[in-house]
Amino acid sequence: MSPLRARRGTRGPDRRSGLTASLVGTLVVVAALAIFSRFLPARLTPFHHHGLVAPHFRSLAGIGVLTGDLGHTFLRMILATMTGAVIAAILALGAAKIPLLGSPIRTALGGLHMVPLLCLLPFFHLMGFEFSAIAVPALCLAAPIATATLNAWAVIPRTLDEATRALGLTSWQRLWRLEAPYAIPESVTSLAKAMPMAWCVLIASEMLPVDGTLPARPGLGVHAAQAASIGSLWQSFLAVLLTGVLAFLYDSCLVFPWQIWADRYRLTPIFDHAPDPWMLKFWRRTRLLKRSGEIMRRCLAWVGDIRLGRTGFRPVTLARAPSPLLGLSAGFILLLTVMGFFYNHHALDLHDLLVVTIQSLISALRMTVALVLASVIGVPLGVWLCLSARRAAPARIVARLLTLYPKNILFPVLGLAMISAGIPRQIGPTLLCLFFILWLFLAQILRGMRSYPPDLLQAARNLQVRGWLWWQRVVLPGLAPALVDAASAASATGWTILILAERSSWASQGQDGGGIGAYVARAIEAGDLPRVVLGAAVLTLCIALGEILVWHPIRLQIQRRIQTSLN
Repeated sequence: MSPLRARRGTRGPDRRSGLTASLVGTLVVVAALAIFSRFLPARLTPFHHHGLVAPHFRSLAGIGVLTGDLGHTFLRMILATMTGAVIAAILALGAAKIPLLGSPIRTALGGLHMVPLLCLLPFFHLMGFEFSAIAVPALCLAAPIATATLNAWAVIPRTLDEATRALGLTSWQRLWRLEAPYAIPESVTSLAKAMPMAWCVLIASEMLPVDGTLPARPGLGVHAAQAASIGSLWQSFLAVLLTGVLAFLYDSCLVFPWQIWADRYRLTPIFDHAPDPWMLKFWRRTRLLKRSGEIMRRCLAWVGDIRLGRTGFRPVTLARAPSPLLGLSAGFILLLTVMGFFYNHHALDLHDLLVVTIQSLISALRMTVALVLASVIGVPLGVWLCLSARRAAPARIVARLLTLYPKNILFPVLGLAMISAGIPRQIGPTLLCLFFILWLFLAQILRGMRSYPPDLLQAARNLQVRGWLWWQRVVLPGLAPALVDAASAASATGWTILILAERSSWASQGQDGGGIGAYVARAIEAGDLPRVVLGAAVLTLCIALGEILVWHPIRLQIQRRIQTSLN
């Protein structure tokens, strides 16, 4: 289905409101970055292609160094998760409870979904390495959690509203007894979906050199970056192995138990027949942990019983279609941003705009090839794995772990392998991007096949439907929503991964494959804030155009056809 054909029949308030809010939010975020960068002291270091400057290497040998790196990365992820959850709660409460902040916060959240947050690294790095390593993954988690919370609150059943009014609950009690429990499942699910990107951004924050120097703080990403700089394969493999162990333990000990625990708040549980993970069993069977959990539950119940606020119905606001003036204002904001950013700038001129345009076209070609190859490989493989229950169960576990694993820590080693194999440096970033997004495709296809009606497959088998007719009439129509979601998520993630894939390095020799990702990575290495903002604006525009012109129209077309067939 071509994007132009998919746009037919998708006009309406839903499409216009969602796209306009996302577009305005994207432009506002980029404009804020541009304004902020002009007030900061731009580092006018030469925009070079040379190797990294790493004057002070710490020792990479010994068990103490590895355990210290493991512990520091674990603590950063814990702090990032907690910080992201707190920021998401503040944003959701501000958007839902304060009418003046509702529209701006929703607009900003729509923009944050399309901004490659890794470009914020040099800005946060001005406040210190630890702050940047925690703040960037925290923002990766905060925007999806806040959006999921607001979406859950928007569909609270009317009967529950009437029950809170009949019980005479205040607004504070309603928040703790209805709204918070109702939003917990969707918030935890969005946290689990955003966790792979958060791991990727955390490792990238530890690996990327800012201002030309590698970090000297402990961390698995720092360990891998320094091992790649000195050309140590053994230390690189140790960092890769420990990163996988840490990501697996974090998911099995915290994220997946949270999902099982949050499932009790769903009206229709999805993990009803799933066995409890070992961490929940350990928590329930340990006397000290069980007692502390009970004390925490009583404290939260006491806080929720406090009668604060007013009683009555929650005001229901009907979504209205935005005015066409919003689209014109979005274009006007874009024009003012471009003019204001380049006007009398001490480091940039219009030639830089031409450079980033050419580099973005190179990266767009790589992203298109990677998406096509990922779909060609992932769809048949995922369908074949799910046709047998014996293959499907272990395949879902492996796909979950491979999706969660921050594969960008392997990029220096894979870059060395491709150089040794004689693969041209222009093709290497495409293979690295394919290696990253392939597992997103596979996991989404496995999830889509899990909800596919088995009766349809059995009916097609009885009717002896085979070959391309089987794919065209049976499998692909049922997997269409999962395919579009997989392609949309892989596209948004892939543009961020290009920053790392196009600038992979081994033994302090930057293997620059060209493209907008390499442009941004070189700007981050040089600490050149104006060029970081320019590259971030172009990356954001690429992500937004893909979502607005391709994925969103196709998604609405599929929803319309499914609804028509159901009617």
